[in-house]
Amino acid sequence: MTDRYDFANLSPIEFEGLCVDLVAAETDLRFERFSEGADGGVDGRHSRTNGDIILQAKHYRGSTWSDLQKAVKAEQKNLVKLQPSEYYFLTSQPLTPARKKILVSILDHPSVNASNIWGRAELNAYLAKHSGVERQNIKLWLSSAAVLDRLLKNDIAVFTEATYYEIERILKVFVVNPSLKKSAEILKATHCLIISGPPGVGKTTLAQVLAAEYSDKGWELVSVTSIDDGFRAYQRDNRQVFVFDDFLGKIRLDPASLARDDGRIVRFMSMIHKDKGKRFILTTRSYILQAARSLSEALDDKKVEVSEMVLNLATYTRELKARILYNHLYHSDIDQDSIQALLAGDTVRQIVDHRNYMPRIIQWMTDEMSQRDVPPSEYPKVFLQTLANPDKIWDKAFRQHISLNARIVLYCMYFAEQERFSEPGVRLDTLRVFFERAIVEFGAITKEELRATIFEDTLREVKSSFVVIDGGRANFINPSVQDYLSRETADVTILSTLARCVPSVAGAVSLWKKMDTRASGKMRVQVADALLKSLVDGGVEGRLPLHELADIIGDLVLATEGTGFCEVLRKQGIQKLFWTDEGKLPILIEELDGGRYSHLPHARTYARYLRLEIFRYVSSDREYTMELEELAILASSLASSKVEMSEQFYSNFDQAAEEAADVLDMSSIGRNEDPEQVIGEWLEHIEKIEGLTSTTAFYWKKRDFEERIAAIQQIEEYRQQRGEIRNPAPRSQSPSELRPVSGGSFSNTDLQSMFSSLKKSNSPTP
Repeated sequence: MTDRYDFANLSPIEFEGLCVDLVAAETDLRFERFSEGADGGVDGRHSRTNGDIILQAKHYRGSTWSDLQKAVKAEQKNLVKLQPSEYYFLTSQPLTPARKKILVSILDHPSVNASNIWGRAELNAYLAKHSGVERQNIKLWLSSAAVLDRLLKNDIAVFTEATYYEIERILKVFVVNPSLKKSAEILKATHCLIISGPPGVGKTTLAQVLAAEYSDKGWELVSVTSIDDGFRAYQRDNRQVFVFDDFLGKIRLDPASLARDDGRIVRFMSMIHKDKGKRFILTTRSYILQAARSLSEALDDKKVEVSEMVLNLATYTRELKARILYNHLYHSDIDQDSIQALLAGDTVRQIVDHRNYMPRIIQWMTDEMSQRDVPPSEYPKVFLQTLANPDKIWDKAFRQHISLNARIVLYCMYFAEQERFSEPGVRLDTLRVFFERAIVEFGAITKEELRATIFEDTLREVKSSFVVIDGGRANFINPSVQDYLSRETADVTILSTLARCVPSVAGAVSLWKKMDTRASGKMRVQVADALLKSLVDGGVEGRLPLHELADIIGDLVLATEGTGFCEVLRKQGIQKLFWTDEGKLPILIEELDGGRYSHLPHARTYARYLRLEIFRYVSSDREYTMELEELAILASSLASSKVEMSEQFYSNFDQAAEEAADVLDMSSIGRNEDPEQVIGEWLEHIEKIEGLTSTTAFYWKKRDFEERIAAIQQIEEYRQQRGEIRNPAPRSQSPSELRPVSGGSFSNTDLQSMFSSLKKSNSPTP
């Protein structure tokens, strides 16, 4: 029978911790842990008056039976000095009875017997017996082949675009730290968790590990890129964990846009908070969250703060930073000569203590593909230079290792519109059009030289190094690529050239939004001019709601510091680029009447025309009953603007509201919909409508709905109480809780001891 674990995903340090936990669980004794490295033959010790119990663990990647025998000979000398009363020797190598007998003979001490020498088979057997130790060592069980297969089938890779190999690599180098336990506690208590921090600090990795643990327990993983995805995927009777990676990074941070999303985010969090079968994990960059909070009362709510876990460099102690570097080096495929050069001298200390230390940089600098061209003797210097200037992560590869065509396709990917669905990335058919226009416009080739396979050939060049391709979409392999490109594209020639090539109206919006707000006035004029020409020349596809299109065109016209384009827009028309969402028109009317567009030609005339459109929207000769949500959106827009309408309009609005109230009935709630969620939305809509109407048509409806929600909540509370009685929390003590916590700082001596096991000597030991 094949062993469940071969322990290859664990570093020697992590393997020692596992062995101490396992022996502690089996003997029901407390064991002390000691510093890594030159441990004097003691990885764990239980002190007692009649002699100590000593534990020693041996685990090195690629070690042989011959290596193990050499290591055991070295331990024999320590045994003579220590004189324990009982001795445990554990190794990840498979052992036969004959080999155990040889090890007992080599150790040659009264405290040693074959039953306390555990090989791979014994370790797996004791792990099966002590399942608490197995679950406690999260890296062990998450990295097993069976669990990885289950995770992939449950779409754990969705929000990271990861492959089996990538997930396996991430879990190998992951260092269990206090952030994981604290995050898990917040998630369990509040059901929601916001992981915030600067780029590259490990937010997505933490979210992935948390989601993976729930996924392995049978929870459905739902990746979302908008809060609407979450509402659509919510299934009342299913255990679900929602992951919103880079939330707020996908939401425009202005009052109007936030008003559409922030309240819904907080309402979704509130809904999840009340449902014990749901979890919601969100990641965001700290500065984006703070900017959003300054604009949004909803996101500044105490409930949101309670759910936040802030990751920053202060989260990583010196020891944790050292362990992260250790794990990456241990599991790296980089040439051993390069690693040995790094371990010589003071380079490790300089890396761990560097002010720019970041897990993402450690990951890049220990990736064999990215460091293949670096000579071993230069590796320490290049590592420190990269820390001093993080742009070097991508700079050399971008400037020297890929072609101009490849750089252009990355430009296009960065500025192309992102899909607002659960699948992240840029659609390949959209990217193809953008790229084929851009390589001609940049002068890389002529239009006549454009061949059918050039797009695929170029994607192949950057695949796996800069981007990943999955399901007809391209996505950046790492967020740091976007960080780099945001600076690399801050050039007027690049921006204005790409602006002339955008294939869609949404692409034009994306490019303008992503342009650095610190760009000079001259640059903004040139880019705005190019985008306007693209929009009016008929070269772009797609449509937007009128108020959104007007917002971007208004920005572009104002940026050009002229009104010439107003006449062009008026004469040529851009009707094919928009549809009218009457409920959102008041915001645009206000801007045309007395706001930032009021000085443009014919602005007030157009505002009067749009007022007439709203009047027709709720006119009494309509042939259909308006939806409650339609009326609520219009009422909310009018309430947040200074737009005044006629008495006849308000009379028509009252009539439309009464008609909507008449058809509102519980029977319209679908079988798969959550009644509490649907009724809650109805009440929100009614509250907005009542701010504009004088009708009392909703009075009895509101009372009925509020009573139904109260009844639903009482039933749910009763079910939860019954569930807690039937399934009381297990009372058990983890072996790790028995382990004493060592105090004091992590010294340079501790640092040297930790990395000593990676150093090669003339007589290597496993």
